[in-house]
Amino acid sequence: MPLDLDVLYNCPSCGEENAIGVDPTGGRRQHVVEDCPVCCRPLVFDIVIDREGDALVERIECE
Repeated sequence: MPLDLDVLYNCPSCGEENAIGVDPTGGRRQHVVEDCPVCCRPLVFDIVIDREGDALVERIECE
């Protein structure tokens, strides 16, 4: 299934701005672990899809 939504975030480890793809069919609240494409450290995301269908990063931390 393709990832339809991209959400921008700043890596809490290296500070670089990146984007994470979010599957809008994955539920209103999603917990995702993905490596930063710049520093390669694993990051834990809590993502919320709002009523308009926009994805928002609610929380991000280093694993």
